[in-house]
Amino acid sequence: MHTRESRGARVAPWIVFAAIIAVAAIVAAFFFMRGRDGGATPWSGRSREYTVGLTDQPTSLDIRTNDERGVEQALVGNVYETLLTTGDDVSIASNLVARWVPSTDGLHYSFILRDGLTFADGSALDASAVVASLQRTITDQHVGYEELGDVATVRNTSDSQFTIDLHKPNPRLLWALTGRAGIVYNVRAAQRAGDDYARHAYGSGPFDVATSDGSSITLTRNDHYWGRKAAAARIRLAYYKDEAALADAAEAGNLDVALPREAATARRLAKHDGLRVDDGLGMRQTLLALNSAQESPFSDVQVRQLTRYAIDAAGIAKTQPESAAQLSGPIGQLQPGYVDLNDLFPYDEAKAASMRAYFPYAYFHEFTVLTDETHRAVGEQITATFNDVLSMPATLEVVDTDELTKRVAGGDYDCALVTLEGIDDYRNFVDGSPMFHYQNGEAQRIYEDALAKTDYNEYRERMRDFDRVVSQDAASAWLYENKDFVVAKRAVSGVAAQNSSWRLPLAGLTSRG
Repeated sequence: MHTRESRGARVAPWIVFAAIIAVAAIVAAFFFMRGRDGGATPWSGRSREYTVGLTDQPTSLDIRTNDERGVEQALVGNVYETLLTTGDDVSIASNLVARWVPSTDGLHYSFILRDGLTFADGSALDASAVVASLQRTITDQHVGYEELGDVATVRNTSDSQFTIDLHKPNPRLLWALTGRAGIVYNVRAAQRAGDDYARHAYGSGPFDVATSDGSSITLTRNDHYWGRKAAAARIRLAYYKDEAALADAAEAGNLDVALPREAATARRLAKHDGLRVDDGLGMRQTLLALNSAQESPFSDVQVRQLTRYAIDAAGIAKTQPESAAQLSGPIGQLQPGYVDLNDLFPYDEAKAASMRAYFPYAYFHEFTVLTDETHRAVGEQITATFNDVLSMPATLEVVDTDELTKRVAGGDYDCALVTLEGIDDYRNFVDGSPMFHYQNGEAQRIYEDALAKTDYNEYRERMRDFDRVVSQDAASAWLYENKDFVVAKRAVSGVAAQNSSWRLPLAGLTSRG
């Protein structure tokens, strides 16, 4: 009995080894065949090309001089990176910069870069490269340079540290470095290549630009990337002439991801079994713009306020398919200074009618509610409110979207149902801009005081006061913040919907199955 156990112990390791070899061969053969059949392996998403469909094709890849939303959507976060970024609560967060130290008087900022940063060509992204990029942005007046107008000097104190000194406090400096002004370009490499930013990219992001033609931009994975490498080897950004063409391509299976701008397109694609529609909060704002010019009925604050009471903003926000959330002031949730003001003008027809009684019946001359086809139904609802509840003689005028945008920008309207892009649009309520012809001394003082703060958080708190004052004065009748949409094949993931119409980071784009 004892002798047999000894013999078994001597031969068992060979049996175990042979079994391991056999199992390994079977597993390897399985994955080899899966790979040949196009099936998923743990690495399949890293070698394939994805196609992302969009409609806002940039006219140039030169992100220094092209202020279009489309070029920012395509390149920032993918090819180019900013020194800082924003957190979910609109706080300032690290990006290329690991940490920063502001002086108490707000005139001096010290920044420390992350370790191991490189550009796409493998050269070091150090403090001297940052200084060269910031200086070029200021001197050449690249997009966003105005936010750096108070900068006195930019200098590097070591390979990993640089400083910015200001002539006067600029509490928006850190916010500016999360945007166009904070992009770091490989200035030296660009100069050697003749500064051909229109056709080539000189960034540090997880992708580089491989090709760009009249209908697409192809991104390739940057294998020199300092952070986590992109999941996809290649991504083709395919641009379509309109939403219908985009939807057709998605339904035909030609797109892995699509970004429709219109809720109607998202609803259409949601009916397709092979597609998934996600939505998130975007920058765009839909509002009934009120023209405060002297000849307009809305030059009177009481008329503006009774209008807001008469409009069921909460109900409209709940029923519109493109609405992400009700909005009641000029600053949206993705901008510093937002505060929930939905309780300022609750829907109250009786109160609105009572305020209307202050004015003689024939006080109001006939005026138009201007809108486009997208907002026709809401425009009809608001026009009926003016006529039936407020006895204000209003007619609806529906024009194409380009005409609507042009007329609102020039102040050629009485009131207009319109969607604005939302990037710093609140500034139109500061200085009597032609868009609204709105002026309020208290709002102007608060805004100037906010800009004089030495700290970003203090600035943000003061902008909340600005938001409230402008809303209380009913400078317009805000309705809701719009959704951004991302449509993807069900096996595809890794593309966030929030703010995707401005920033579309694609490093996480991957698939299963």
